[in-house]
Amino acid sequence: MRDLRLFLAVIEEGGISAAGRRENLTQPALSRRIKALEGEIGVSLLERGAHSVRPTPAGELLAAEAVKLLAAAEAALERVRASEAGAPLRVAYAPSLAGDLLGMALECFTQLHPRARVSLFDVSSSEMRGGLAEGRFDVIITTPSEPDDGMIRWIPVCPQDWRVAVPAGDPLASRELLEAGDLDGRRLLLFSRDDYPEYWRKVTGYFREHGINARVAGEFDAASSMAAAVEAGMGLALMAERSQVAGRRLVLKRIDPAPEPICVAAGVAGKRELPGPLEVFIEELRRAAGE
Repeated sequence: MRDLRLFLAVIEEGGISAAGRRENLTQPALSRRIKALEGEIGVSLLERGAHSVRPTPAGELLAAEAVKLLAAAEAALERVRASEAGAPLRVAYAPSLAGDLLGMALECFTQLHPRARVSLFDVSSSEMRGGLAEGRFDVIITTPSEPDDGMIRWIPVCPQDWRVAVPAGDPLASRELLEAGDLDGRRLLLFSRDDYPEYWRKVTGYFREHGINARVAGEFDAASSMAAAVEAGMGLALMAERSQVAGRRLVLKRIDPAPEPICVAAGVAGKRELPGPLEVFIEELRRAAGE
């Protein structure tokens, strides 16, 4: 590999003297290395002039192959270094859908891959998809989008039913089961239309289907801020049944007829084969959902 780098330096600099200065070698030492490379391969690689050199046809071919070989060698070394440091796992997720699953899944995952470097990103659905496409995330946990043109492969994790988040002091809080008509005329709090388009489609579709006329009183980019708004009496909200609202002054109520369940899924880029650690992590997510 060292000789290939020296040979490329000669080609790029157009001369042995200039290449020697770049590589901190004397001209005679560099000439000997190139001669040894030609002897090892068994072909002439350079046409030597009085003041310059240029590659022979064989030298041109070697130069093109050397670029690829050196890049492949560096990539292999990076993979070896990464294995020593621990493979990265970059997870983007929606807390309202996956918050309670992540703790259990990561506890088991880190026992199996103790050196893995896990990074968690609490971002919107649109940011998840953009980050996955750009290679900034390894997996996203949210609801599948349609259509996604095959750019994302979705692996189902668990279904979740809808619940209506009601302030603890609201008269509806004492009811065991709400009816769709109970939402008619009420102020409604929703996740942001731009950041969570699938959520908007499902909620507004349910309202149209059952003739519910509700006024949107606020849009939110996170479950915690929306729950705080419900507590403050700003309105009602439709949330996933496993939303983390424990300890808050609100209750989650079932509604009849029940909206179609939410499909929580893990999304990975395209149809690529999953690396071992990522496959294990997704399996632990599904196991946590089952438990």
